[in-house]
Amino acid sequence: MLTRTLMPGSGLVVGRLFSTAPRAFAPGLSKKAKDKKEESRALARRLVKRRAEHRAPASKHPLYMDVPTAMRYLRAAEVGKAPGKTTVSAHISLVPSKSSNPVQGKIFFPKPVKDTQALVFVNDQNKQEALRQLSSGITVGGSSLISEIKGGNFDFSKYNQCYADPDVLTEIRQIAKILGPRGLMPLEKRGTVSSNVVGVVQENFGAHYFKAGGEAIAIPVGRCDFSDEEIIKNVKAASDALHESQEGLKDPVVIGRCHLSTTLGPAIVIDFKN
Repeated sequence: MLTRTLMPGSGLVVGRLFSTAPRAFAPGLSKKAKDKKEESRALARRLVKRRAEHRAPASKHPLYMDVPTAMRYLRAAEVGKAPGKTTVSAHISLVPSKSSNPVQGKIFFPKPVKDTQALVFVNDQNKQEALRQLSSGITVGGSSLISEIKGGNFDFSKYNQCYADPDVLTEIRQIAKILGPRGLMPLEKRGTVSSNVVGVVQENFGAHYFKAGGEAIAIPVGRCDFSDEEIIKNVKAASDALHESQEGLKDPVVIGRCHLSTTLGPAIVIDFKN
């Protein structure tokens, strides 16, 4: 806007420009932004505290016991049930951050909790023979086996692994609705479909696979009829596998506190790392 000002004693009128627009001030953080920033800081503090808690020695926890002592209590809690049908599980707390990858891998237990029975689809006769020689727990077949499954006369109750050669993959898709719900559908992204199917089976037969994207994971490490030594060795195998899955990662998940428990038994803290 232009204004005119009379200069005293000069008879001159001087024009001056000024703006009527609101004056801009450097804005501070809004209340919402401040709250969000404070919440982020609080979350970071809680994460640091939780990581420190789960890195603390298990022996400092009031519910801590060594494995033999823990197993005495757990076996006592399962009295009246068949020891061979009572699963002992390790429940491990995980402390991930936003950028952590899911904890996943495989464990080869010195004393398997469940016998491995694998189903392998392949038409090549030489591969079939090589697979049969690996273990009596491997059932091998090609098109004829797929036809048997399609007919509904196949017992899947004992199988917990499944592999396939690419030469029968098209036929296997015809029984995907049968294999899928049982967790037996072979897939390339899982590494259970390979032209070197003999090598893949040999490398993975008997493995227990684990994957956890949350803050806890449960792993069966034995039964009540296992000896204390067998339980200890299986717990160590699980611990080694979980910790190795985080080696070399930029932002590893903290493998935290571990509780050993059974169906009816209490949750007892054990030393999972050592």
